[in-house]
Amino acid sequence: MINITQLHEITPEELLDLISKGLKEPLQELLTNPEPQQEKYLTRKEVSHLLSISLPTLGDWVKRGLIQSYRIGNRVFFKASEIDASLKQIKF
Repeated sequence: MINITQLHEITPEELLDLISKGLKEPLQELLTNPEPQQEKYLTRKEVSHLLSISLPTLGDWVKRGLIQSYRIGNRVFFKASEIDASLKQIKF
């Protein structure tokens, strides 16, 4: 079923003003209280590709504590934010 709303005796400027007033508070709320970003998890293959290293090297880095991994069942994941944090800037 299609709902149709017809507006009578309202100018486009008045309609725009009504829409602006209706959206102002929800938009302000989103700007002041943004929803937290959900953590993105990467697979071993994605991390090895991202860092341009082999899977055995990635495993070695995990064992040496250079990168933190997480296991869920038989699968191993890495937090994207922690991979980014693991990269350190080198100054020459």
